[in-house]
This record gives sequence, C-alpha cells and structure tokens, in this order.
Amino acid sequence: MSRVTIKDLARYLNINPSTVSRALRDHPDVSARVKESVQQLADKLGYKPNFAAINLRKGKSGTIGLIIPEIATYFFPNVIKAIEEVTHLKGYNLLILHSNDNIDREIQNAEICARLGVEGILVSLTKESSDIEHFQELMYEGRPIVFFDKIIHDSLAYKITIPGERAAYEAVNFLLSKHTQCKRMAGILGDERLSITQDRLSGFNRALKEHQIATGSGMVHFAHSSIEGGEIFEELWNSSRRPDGLFLMSDEILEGVMKKVHQLKIDLRHEMKLIVMSDGFLPRLFNLDMPYIQTSGFELGKSAANLLFDLLEGQNIPNHTFYIDTPLIESSLQKR
Repeated sequence: MSRVTIKDLARYLNINPSTVSRALRDHPDVSARVKESVQQLADKLGYKPNFAAINLRKGKSGTIGLIIPEIATYFFPNVIKAIEEVTHLKGYNLLILHSNDNIDREIQNAEICARLGVEGILVSLTKESSDIEHFQELMYEGRPIVFFDKIIHDSLAYKITIPGERAAYEAVNFLLSKHTQCKRMAGILGDERLSITQDRLSGFNRALKEHQIATGSGMVHFAHSSIEGGEIFEELWNSSRRPDGLFLMSDEILEGVMKKVHQLKIDLRHEMKLIVMSDGFLPRLFNLDMPYIQTSGFELGKSAANLLFDLLEGQNIPNHTFYIDTPLIESSLQKR
C-alpha cells in the first residue's frame, strides 16, 4: 500500500491540501470542525507526516552523518553508542555509513551525506585516505565536519583524537621505570599506514631512547589483525632474543596475544612484563596485574559529537586538533 499523503486526505474531504496541512499543524485559521475531520481521517487511513519533506522545506534535515572505516569488536561500538546518545539528546537522527576501510566507499559516503542534506558529519578516515579533498565541498557549503580517531594531522579541519605519541610514551616509560630489569622491549603496533600507528611508534621510541634501550632488529612489528598480532607474539616468544617487556597498541592486538599466551601456557607474571593501550574492558578479563593506558572510545565519540554540535550552534571554536584524556591505570586488578 502506498503512503497516504496530504493530497490524499484533501481529495477524500474535498478541501484544499493547504487547509489539510494547516489543520494538522493546529493552525488558528482552520475551524475546530475541519481540524477534527482531518485528524479523524488521518488516523483512519494511517497518515504519517513526511519528516524528510518537512525538514527539507525548513532547510534542515535533523540528521547527523557518521562515517566510520570499520565496526570492530572493540572501540567503535562504544564510539557509536556515545555519538548516538548525544545526537538523541540533541533531538537529531544519526545516519551511520560504513566505508569498510576503502577510500572509494568513503567518497561515496560523503556524496550520500551531501545528497541527504545531513547538517553535520563525523568522520573517522580509512587507512587509504591521504587527504580530505572529497569533504571540501561539504565544508565550503558550511556544513561542519569533525574528523576523529583516524585523522590527517596537517589538514585544515576540526579534529579530535587520542594523543597517541604522548600516551604510548607514558605507557612504555611507566613499564620501564617500574621494572628496571626490562632491557629487551618489543612493540606490536597496528597498520603502519595509519597516523595513529606512527604517533604511537614515535612515543614508544622516545621512551626507549630516554631509558637508553635500543629497539634492535625485529623488536618492532606491525599487525593488521588480531590473528596476526598473536602470530607475531608467538614468533617473538620463540626467538633467541625473547623480549622481557612488551607494548601493545590496541585491544585487538591484545586479544590475539592473550590467545597465544593461553595456548602456549605462558605465565606472564614471571616471564614478561606487558602494557597495553586499551578501552579498559579486555585487560580486566584476565586475572593478571596488567597496566594500561585507557583509550576510551566512548569518551572520544562523546567529545567528537559535542564538538560537532557546538559548531552547529554557531560557537566560535579554533580550527585545530583536540585530544581526549588517556589516564594510566596502573593495574587491571584494581576496582573500577
């Protein structure tokens, strides 16, 4: 059955569509008798307002676009949850578009946002994105865009992310300061093409340099999945230069490593010191005194959404990169 329109109601009642429209909006120019007739017929035929058309006439869509590269087990579900909460509180709808870490899909998603007239956009870039040119037209039109998590640092745009260099430095510095016996520190990081990976690698190297520890050949590795992270760990564990300290840059890599720890029956309490950058949930699942730098997807999503709505409300905000807090949790065993 086709959608019942204002024109259909007008035809049934033999009145002007504009009268039906005013009656549905409880306009004072329309008599109470006509209003009652219109409302009764609307209820009988199941008429529903076309909010898209209403918003189009008002010049507002009431919709925020969210473009993300992946929907993984960790991090992004909490990002989405936070953004949805903020948009709902502000009375907006949320359009979620998945680029599957593909630049062509990301460009298509930007075009979808333009076509649907979203009022603002939140974007986490793909690993293939080297610029933000495909968002420029939307920005020129005055639609605010906030790039978060995976960003391009030197782009002229509003950006909010995790302070990767500083957070990784604090993680490794904490581990090496607490466990001075650690002399062979290894790191398993994510996709080397991403700015967030390079930031964390820089912090990792800075901490090692301050503690006068050489990274050495084969001590820094890049994993593109949880499985690959586990395989790299197994190779490190079985190598002649087994590390006594290990830095992991994400929950995804931690998952792969801990599966191998379980399979190989490794007692990390005595054989290797470990620190991770994590949302916090996964480290607390293991009965292990595991320190971590908290990188909250929920806080990042909430901060990005609030920044976008500040821009929508016309606040004058400097156009630069913002960072969320990343507290050091010294033990995953402590009560939260």
